[in-house]
Amino acid sequence: MSKDDGKRIENYGDSYRFTASSRVRRDGDVIWIPELYCHNGHSLMDTGVTFDGYPSVHILVRTGDEVMGDVDFYLSSIVNDQRKQGPELPRGVPYAIACPTCGEEFKRLIPCTCQVGAYRRAIYLTPDPGELAAVGICECYDCPRSFVTEEGDLLYEVVVEQTKPRG
Repeated sequence: MSKDDGKRIENYGDSYRFTASSRVRRDGDVIWIPELYCHNGHSLMDTGVTFDGYPSVHILVRTGDEVMGDVDFYLSSIVNDQRKQGPELPRGVPYAIACPTCGEEFKRLIPCTCQVGAYRRAIYLTPDPGELAAVGICECYDCPRSFVTEEGDLLYEVVVEQTKPRG
């Protein structure tokens, strides 16, 4: 999705204090997340695949395809960066996304507005999901809608303006 097609980032965390130990970090103009976990506390970060020098977020995608099976994806840990490494999948299709360590699907958070039946799934900023610090990513391939929360407060949200009426 290009930058001029209705995608934008909403910043709700103007008072957020970025530090060397904060759960969301800032390096110049880059806002990134140094650690993410599944609901069982397994780290999803991978330093073997990086984006602009930042570690990637390793997730497992269950394609439902007998030939392709489960595939590894590596997502950018930079907020509002849609880059990923993994096989090309059909666009707009919801897939089960899971932890590559325990294999459990990420928990559903809220419906996504990209299509009926799609959900944003939770990956956590701490090993304890009860701390209300999470990233919500859509389960549909190539949907850019996401958000970052900490202590229950919404910090960032990637939104997409509808350019055509939904039919």
